[in-house]
Amino acid sequence: MAYKITTPAILSGVTLVLTSLTSRAEITLLEQNPQAGDPLSRLSFTVGGSIRPQFNNMTGDSDNGSFRRNGFDGGTRFRFAADYYLFDDISWISYYELGVNIPALFDWENHYAEGANNTSRRMLYTGLKSDTWGTLTFGQQNSIYYDVVGVKTDIWDYGMVAQAPGNGIHGDYDGSYRSRNMLKYQKTVADIDLYAAYLFADSEYLPGNGLRYKRKGGSSLGINYRLTDDLDWGAAWNYTRGEMRDPSGAGNKTYNQNLLGTAMTWMPDNWTFAFSGGWYQNFLTTRRADVFNYFADDAWGIEYFAGYTFPIDQYAIKSIQTYFMGDHLDYINGRNYQRIDNGVGISVKLDYGLRVDYEHVFTSSTDNLGDMNLVRLRYDF
Repeated sequence: MAYKITTPAILSGVTLVLTSLTSRAEITLLEQNPQAGDPLSRLSFTVGGSIRPQFNNMTGDSDNGSFRRNGFDGGTRFRFAADYYLFDDISWISYYELGVNIPALFDWENHYAEGANNTSRRMLYTGLKSDTWGTLTFGQQNSIYYDVVGVKTDIWDYGMVAQAPGNGIHGDYDGSYRSRNMLKYQKTVADIDLYAAYLFADSEYLPGNGLRYKRKGGSSLGINYRLTDDLDWGAAWNYTRGEMRDPSGAGNKTYNQNLLGTAMTWMPDNWTFAFSGGWYQNFLTTRRADVFNYFADDAWGIEYFAGYTFPIDQYAIKSIQTYFMGDHLDYINGRNYQRIDNGVGISVKLDYGLRVDYEHVFTSSTDNLGDMNLVRLRYDF
């Protein structure tokens, strides 16, 4: 049975839930304090999460009555992390992040996409951590490209439009975002973080157009350099060998998919500046259900952000950040498409982990997308 729940009802419910919660940080359920003869004392276990109701209102009539305009889940997730001390400076670590689509979970009509899952596995990995030897993990986890490049400009809500992670056929499968079946190594040397990864073959992904995509392998390299206390620079390369197949017998084609990107973050005093740029080969889709022309040969994208944070620390307001942000995505060949976004936003951080974001984005695109008004409520713990 489907329950009809109005937008005011959702807002009232969210407000009730958020005001009843008082946690303000990651919650430590078990704290590591190794004692002889006590195996449990070697374990630390933490939980955390983020609840994110959101409203997207695009100008024009293209999204009238859509679940995004009615109010939807903007990325609620729950995190579970474990660290078990083995010996010397070596620990066994595990991490699980569960995405929860709250409106879909409770079957709130017109507040989630048709066919959307109630829950999704965002990340699940395990491995070994050592201050001396580095960290080696295996499973579904953030790609090196996202860790080094993408994350630096993934700092506003209506973002990630022009960067590689999440803009290919599927970020979990193509190695660009939360990569499945990935062996990942990270080592810190002085002010430099070095990254390397191997992407194992994965199961087939069905994009919904009758075709099938399969990652047959891949690899990644990355570097992040802390130039000063407030200036970081990173660069990454990701290679994926992917195959598009038509099960009807119309053929198949193997693509060498390459991502090459760089990004910088500068945070002097209360300012935040960020910039990223990337080149994408055989990665962005042409929007054609054609095995032999499924991916565009070349495309590029840039993203940029400038914001200033005003510390308040009174009347339940911790800080207010105002910012300007934008992006530019352009296909060089394979598809006639260009998109440019520029906008302004304000983010208000409140007590008890609460936060309210508002953004207005002006869009100019080949497919005549409307401008965007966005409101997101957020509770982090």
